[in-house]
Amino acid sequence: MSTTTAAPAAPAVKLPDLRALIGVGAVLLGTLTSLLNSRLTDIGLADIRGALGVGMDEASWLTTAYVVAEVAAIPSAVWLRSILSPARGVLIGSLIFTVASFLAPFSPNLQVLIAFQAIRGLSAGILMPMAYAVVMRHMPQPLRLYALSFYALVSSLTPALAASIEGWIMVHFSWEYLFWINVIPGSLTLLAGAYGLANDPIKFLRFRRHDGFGLLALSLGLAALVTVLDQGNLLDWLGSGLINGLLASAAFLLVIYLVHALRHRDPVVSPRLLARDNIGLSLLVMFVMRIGLMSSAYLIPQYLIRVQGFRALESGTVFWVSALPQLVLTPFVAWLVYRLDPRNLVAFGLLVFAAGTLMLTDLTHLWAGEQLLPALLVQSLAAPFIAVPLMVLMTEEITIREIPWIASLVHITRTVASAAGLALVATFTRKQEQLHSALLGLHVESGSALVQGRIDASAATLEAQAIDPALAADRATAMLAGTVQREAFVLAYADMFLLLGIALALTALLTLFMYRPKLPGKFL
Repeated sequence: MSTTTAAPAAPAVKLPDLRALIGVGAVLLGTLTSLLNSRLTDIGLADIRGALGVGMDEASWLTTAYVVAEVAAIPSAVWLRSILSPARGVLIGSLIFTVASFLAPFSPNLQVLIAFQAIRGLSAGILMPMAYAVVMRHMPQPLRLYALSFYALVSSLTPALAASIEGWIMVHFSWEYLFWINVIPGSLTLLAGAYGLANDPIKFLRFRRHDGFGLLALSLGLAALVTVLDQGNLLDWLGSGLINGLLASAAFLLVIYLVHALRHRDPVVSPRLLARDNIGLSLLVMFVMRIGLMSSAYLIPQYLIRVQGFRALESGTVFWVSALPQLVLTPFVAWLVYRLDPRNLVAFGLLVFAAGTLMLTDLTHLWAGEQLLPALLVQSLAAPFIAVPLMVLMTEEITIREIPWIASLVHITRTVASAAGLALVATFTRKQEQLHSALLGLHVESGSALVQGRIDASAATLEAQAIDPALAADRATAMLAGTVQREAFVLAYADMFLLLGIALALTALLTLFMYRPKLPGKFL
């Protein structure tokens, strides 16, 4: 008589209680709100400029103030977390953000509004790195990756959705609501965080051990670098004394911090993490991917507004449809990571995202939402296959002590890459538009029979509308110049998509130099 031994049952997954779920949800909501606001004033700048009576160059500092303060505050979040706990960091950040968002529209002039933007950015920089620590603190190990996957989803969705949300606000309300609308999610984050997050004891003794010099050098160095990236295109890069000074300051401060951190036993953020294959290469992949996300989120609305004459709300609608695959695929990819090599998933995602980007190189002035949607859907399908496995590749190579460091490095990478991506796109498309305008202009020679025939035909159409012949001829010439400029912009956008597609495809090669982490592992 034979006996069979039953296989041991798999241990049951311990589910988090409702309070913990509410607390994690509060942090994700706060992160989403903060990220949406990092570029939320771009479309609404025209109304803000009109209300305050300022020019475009001056108003551009509204966005710069937010992102500069945000990146400068990220190192401080590491220090505050070690003293106050992640929960208190979330509450402090959300409280400051909510109050500043409510008060900002009452600003009497641009300088005060810029100050409020800096305060909002500062609070966002404190709040966002806490999300990673909160997930690790409040979620059981088998569910952490699923929570982190939604954390990654929030970061990848916001560049595309921000323009649409802002356009909707500007159509239905006024510029003040760009700020006031944040009071609702900010208050929910504050209340839900206070209810659901566990508060660890305050560690007062760590006030004495903080790395003040490193904190100051890293914060100021990052602030100077992001200011260069955000204002460089407007100020003509190295043709500006301010940009040269800030660039030199950023290089000096960041090098000083690097030397200091390598010698300090407990730095604000350890640069030694970058030397680990999976972490350094994953952050580099994240940097390139973020540039790709920001470029599509910037270029496509610009194309639809400039070439097709869409309104801001209409230009962002296509992104809502393309976002749906990410919502569905993100938890599936988190499940898949436990069964397939994360490196292969990242490589697959990068190649698919590159294919979606290269689909846009066939852009013409006839394309509208229907023609753009297939490429955006391909990009949306690819994004979770990059973002979620990257969280695994980085997280499984750290210790508990290094959790706040990796959270800060992730957000520093995201913020700097966003600024670098927008700077690259704005500068490259401007230069390419000038190049293509000059090349197209060579084929539009004054006195040419074809050119004159085009002008005469347009002038005749205008004259039929009872317009003076001399004025009609001037308008017809201006219409031809506008057509040349339109085509130059289209060609410049296509060039940008080609450059991005090639860069994304080449980035997939980095996965060859990573190693596969063991899953389930230490944390996930």
